[in-house]
Amino acid sequence: MWVFMERSLAMVWTFLLGGGLSLDFSVATTKTVPQSLRLLGCVFIPRSNVTCHWTPGDNQAMYYTLKAEKIPSSKSSTFICTTTGLSCTAGINGSGLRFTFCISVISHGMSGNISSKTRCQSARIEGKLAPASLNSVQQVDGSPHCLSVSWTSNVTHFPLSPSEIEAGQLDSQMKFTPEGEVNAQVRSVSVTGYTFQVCLFKPDTSYTLQIRNRYLGEVSPWSEWSNPFQGRTAEAAPSAAPALWREVGLIGRNGWRLISLLWKPLPRLLANGRVAFYNVTCRAENDLNLSDYGSCGKLQHESTSCSLPLPAGRCSCSLTASTSAGTSPVARIWISGSSEKEPPPPAELTATPLGDGSLVVRWRPPPDLSVSGFVVEWVAVREETSSVLHWEKLNSSSTKLIITEGVKTMERYAVSVKALYGEQGAGESLTLHVYTQQGTPSAGPDARVERISESSVELSWSPVPVERLHGFIRSYALFCTTRNQLEKSVTVPGHVHRYTLENMSPGIYDIFIRASTVAGTGPAGNPANVHIGSEEISIVICIIVPLLLISLVLILILLLAQRRVIKKKLCHGVPDPSNSTVSRWNPHTSFENTKLIMEQEKPEVSFPEVVGRRDLEWAHSYLPICKNQLYFDPQPSSFLAGASDRGYITNVTRTQSANDLSTRPYSYSTVLFNQFNQYLPSSPQAGQNPNICCSDIKQAADGSSESSVFPFTELEEQKAFAFFLERFKSLHSSPDFSSTPPSCASLPHQTDSPRLNSAYRKLPSDSFASTFPSLAFVDLSSSPVEFGPYISSDR
Repeated sequence: MWVFMERSLAMVWTFLLGGGLSLDFSVATTKTVPQSLRLLGCVFIPRSNVTCHWTPGDNQAMYYTLKAEKIPSSKSSTFICTTTGLSCTAGINGSGLRFTFCISVISHGMSGNISSKTRCQSARIEGKLAPASLNSVQQVDGSPHCLSVSWTSNVTHFPLSPSEIEAGQLDSQMKFTPEGEVNAQVRSVSVTGYTFQVCLFKPDTSYTLQIRNRYLGEVSPWSEWSNPFQGRTAEAAPSAAPALWREVGLIGRNGWRLISLLWKPLPRLLANGRVAFYNVTCRAENDLNLSDYGSCGKLQHESTSCSLPLPAGRCSCSLTASTSAGTSPVARIWISGSSEKEPPPPAELTATPLGDGSLVVRWRPPPDLSVSGFVVEWVAVREETSSVLHWEKLNSSSTKLIITEGVKTMERYAVSVKALYGEQGAGESLTLHVYTQQGTPSAGPDARVERISESSVELSWSPVPVERLHGFIRSYALFCTTRNQLEKSVTVPGHVHRYTLENMSPGIYDIFIRASTVAGTGPAGNPANVHIGSEEISIVICIIVPLLLISLVLILILLLAQRRVIKKKLCHGVPDPSNSTVSRWNPHTSFENTKLIMEQEKPEVSFPEVVGRRDLEWAHSYLPICKNQLYFDPQPSSFLAGASDRGYITNVTRTQSANDLSTRPYSYSTVLFNQFNQYLPSSPQAGQNPNICCSDIKQAADGSSESSVFPFTELEEQKAFAFFLERFKSLHSSPDFSSTPPSCASLPHQTDSPRLNSAYRKLPSDSFASTFPSLAFVDLSSSPVEFGPYISSDR
């Protein structure tokens, strides 16, 4: 037992002893090696100073001393500086970089001074070269990616000779910034002289350049950047073809179509210069010669579209852009024939707003078909103004496009996608309408009344113009008010544009409509005024009927406004003496040399008279035959001795003499005999009863009595009076004249002429009683008669 215990204790002690020995060995092997003072590097500024950096090591230094000794040595060849830091700058008293310097650092501590290893080398190995000065930057003809750079240096401060530069002992870098950009690029360049070429640039691009240099390898520090200088590269031929698209118009009468070609200007990076012109070439499938290129014949650099007629068959058009350096690759598009069936559209299309001014459009290509690309079109939907078509052409792998060009809030856009099938042309389009952001309508629809029945009103309305909708219409709200009080309101879906309001009570209503979108309800449109009564008469009819009646009244007044029309309507029963037989009676007379009598036309004649006209050379008065109205009925054929003899019913004006033609108005009319027939007329025939009237002479308006126009001799007066007596005897024997009522009879009175009165007294006392037992008269004193002026037949 004890033996076992002793063995166990021995093993424990052995284990503990081994552990202690291993611990001591481990501690002895992890002890650190002391670090020494070490010089890291220096930078020489030509003819100025040297700055060096070092690490302190394990020595606890109080301060450091930098010692730079120029070789070969001289009294003033050692340059010293002290510092408590880890770097120090010592002046080199205008020494150049072609000298060799031996540099060391001394650490001063409590335990003594420790010095670093001394390093001796040429100063230009660590020398910082003076910055270069750029003089010019020029483009290189035939090399649009290159620029030629010229520079100079300060020979006093620059330690390299031209031969050393040509030998490649100079490292250089160039910093350049393209025009319009902020971030600069830095590239290493090979400088083998004071003029060198750099081919790092894009054609027809302006750059701002700077360079810096260093000697040999990475040990040397870089110089400061040179002064900036601008230069522009030369133009090159466009590196890509323009994006080309088309719009197909309707077929004209000649079977040709108007095709509009659209293209996008090349981006600046692809144009490689200023595009001078575009060139369009089209070819028909049957090699038909196209002589009319429309507006595509001569295109300027600013053109982005043109139109030309093409046949209805399949065609192809190509477009190239040209700069001063060359022509771009060809862009080609195929247009399928008008009678060909278009290939299918994409399988699916969605458009989602991303914000106020962008949309993301996604689609799936048509299944089991190979496509060469896609075209996305979008255009603002407008009714009152025109809009611009926007489009983008994409490759066959594209299935998404983010639209930002020409997109505004609260405006509807039609977005469509077409698949391209190579030479087969474009397929059918898949289209949808979308808003980036919806708003409330800015106008409401106008209500129209279609029909009014007993208690219902049928209304209709037209959609609000799409520019004023600002969103998709979800519903319409119909409001019916009377006396500014809401009577009824109805909401109908957005696709409904006709509705009938029923169970309407009699009254006058104002009906208006409002449109609503997801953003809210817009204002009301123009209301419709409706009157529902016992007769169901619309307010519109009540306005139209009075207007028609007023129009008819105005037309009647206009028709009756003319004086002749009124007289004809009101006095159509009064006979016109100018149309009687007497107006055409012109008996022969023995008088000669008749002359013109100026006569005043009167619109109305009160008292027609029958007188004889005598020659004015010896006739100065006329003979009044009777005081009252005397009518007799001669036969026109018996009175007319010749075709040229006729009587006149006219207005007579008073004359001063036979040669004086001045006129004065009178208020009477006379029937004048142009000539007296020397032979007595025969008795009138039965049934013919033309009337001739004589009346008193009225006094003129100025109160003066009218003198006789025709003075007669005593013999002539007796002959004239006997002539009238014979005529009245024949009238008395006429059966028609005797039937005249006696109440109209009137006997002649004595005249003012003494000669005529004497002739009157010489007649038998029963002459008038036997001659005029019963005379029939028709009173024409109030008949309006108008007559024209008398013109003498001998003129």
